[in-house]
Amino acid sequence: IFTALADMYSEYGLGPERADTMVRIGDVERAGLSYSFHSDMPMAPGRPLFLMHCGVNRTTVSGRVAAPDQRATRLGALSAITLDAARSLRLESEIGSIVPGKLANFTILGDNPLTVEAPAIKDIPVWGTVHEGRILPVG
Repeated sequence: IFTALADMYSEYGLGPERADTMVRIGDVERAGLSYSFHSDMPMAPGRPLFLMHCGVNRTTVSGRVAAPDQRATRLGALSAITLDAARSLRLESEIGSIVPGKLANFTILGDNPLTVEAPAIKDIPVWGTVHEGRILPVG
């Protein structure tokens, strides 16, 4: 994950300027290109809201913001973990958005990632999921 490694890459190997701008999501988004946030589990956590948080905030482990002009917008980051992630798998006609005809599999969140304070995106509680039309509360 970029935010976990940016400080290390800055100190060892790439230098601060190259390390901070190595994931240029802001430029990609401004160019109108599709991108997805995903996990290389088990090497990185399978936590979509954490990935959204990283893209929107770009806060490194040390607490600094790496290349703030490369931040994703909230809507862009949300799309990167939903519809654009499905598009990267070539499954956008089946998953990734809530529309008639697609699988009704989605997560029910305890807050809105588009309006909650940006640093709190990663902490939004998951209320449950809907899987094939069945509501499954967490716990």
